[in-house]
Amino acid sequence: MIDVPTPAVAGLLLRAVPQRVRRDAHVAMHALASWGAVSAQLVQDAGGGVADHDVHVDGDAVQIPYRVAFPWPAASYVARLTPRRRAVVAAWMSRSENAGLRQRAVRELFGVDEAWIVPFVVQLCGEYVHEIGADVDRFVRTELPRRPELRHAYARFVRDNPRYLATTRHRAVAFRELDHRWPHRYEPGRSYPQIAALDALSELAYRGGPDYPGDPAADRVAIAVS
Repeated sequence: MIDVPTPAVAGLLLRAVPQRVRRDAHVAMHALASWGAVSAQLVQDAGGGVADHDVHVDGDAVQIPYRVAFPWPAASYVARLTPRRRAVVAAWMSRSENAGLRQRAVRELFGVDEAWIVPFVVQLCGEYVHEIGADVDRFVRTELPRRPELRHAYARFVRDNPRYLATTRHRAVAFRELDHRWPHRYEPGRSYPQIAALDALSELAYRGGPDYPGDPAADRVAIAVS
């Protein structure tokens, strides 16, 4: 972990969002405590190594840190930020080492209709807190269907990042076996919330064809041959 506010840490935070969001991220960074820290490990890295693939959002590579260590910013300061800047803060806090802060952050991200927040939500499906997984699963199944543009963004992300999604699913499967806090651990037929959320996202991504990912497949029209 590297102490803030070194230029290296600023770079780690800024590279977590696409270029078009970084001007707002520069401002949002002032909400974070100066004594916080950011890990150099990225969300796609595993086993102490460096992943051989990147994570992309609509063609832009993002480098999202696996963990950050900041207290939740002062509400009075965050309230003065624009909606996008508040979303940047929530995105960073979704990588918190504190599970309660991650859950608080992702619940804020559920209300953001911008494509760049998608990997921050999906990443939580590859982590071990089943309560957060249940929140994501509920969001994907109940809220996302009513928001077509955001639904398309999630579908595009899943389709554009198959290796990252495979890594995320592998982690979710492993945590299902290790999560001693999950009350249904010994029920073989019960779907782990993180896996259920990933299943719902995969179903979303691969329906509707290449032009409208995330949309229900169009009805087939029978053509009479005379």
